[in-house]
Amino acid sequence: MDIGKILNDWPFDPLTVNARVIEGEDGRKKIQMRIDLGLIQMEYMGRPDGLLPYGFESYLHYYQSLAASETDFALNSRQLFDLRQEGLQYYHRYLSLHQLKDYRAVVKDTRHNLDILNLIANYAGSVESYSSQQHRPYALMMNSSAKVMLKLEENNKVEALKILSAGIRQIKNVYENVLNDPQPDLSPEIYQMKELQHRITDDGIPSELPPLEKLEIELQMALLSENYEQAASLRDQIAKSSK
Repeated sequence: MDIGKILNDWPFDPLTVNARVIEGEDGRKKIQMRIDLGLIQMEYMGRPDGLLPYGFESYLHYYQSLAASETDFALNSRQLFDLRQEGLQYYHRYLSLHQLKDYRAVVKDTRHNLDILNLIANYAGSVESYSSQQHRPYALMMNSSAKVMLKLEENNKVEALKILSAGIRQIKNVYENVLNDPQPDLSPEIYQMKELQHRITDDGIPSELPPLEKLEIELQMALLSENYEQAASLRDQIAKSSK
């Protein structure tokens, strides 16, 4: 079926996350995310594609059960692929949820991806583990910032700042002790966390990330995922936005 009319009625904006909530034909709430040349539709609850791998809520839950029952369990290449693809689905959804300001759901989905990274760290080889752990700082940043926004909704700035400080420490620890980066303060994740910290302490109202900064973070994620076609498109968008 030609989806041209749907795309024409919902123009793609490369400078922000384009997300909306709809009611599906099955009566359930779903999320749509507009992307260049198309859209992604995800379930609001459960696994974003609505599947139940081997009868489990997700591949994460299934492989966690195997790890708990098999003494010599190790993730093979197919299982790693399953987990990474699932992590990408949850990544798209938590980006959309953040834009929709459903911060509790963002916390849940980022926790899911952090648990995937924990499983890979414990049951995969060093090369596979290192490659995957590069996604941890971004997931930690999104997890912490969502928790911060929840505290700010309660007007609890003290707890919000505590969460920010803890998140910054966690991200620094990953860069220094897992990714062997001697200058974690230069990372985009810590920069964004400190910007949010600054806006809170100056009694500013935290807002969404500026469009250009969002694009730069998306570019880094595309490169880490080896999605070079998307990276090239993002570079073009950044170049146009910088003029």
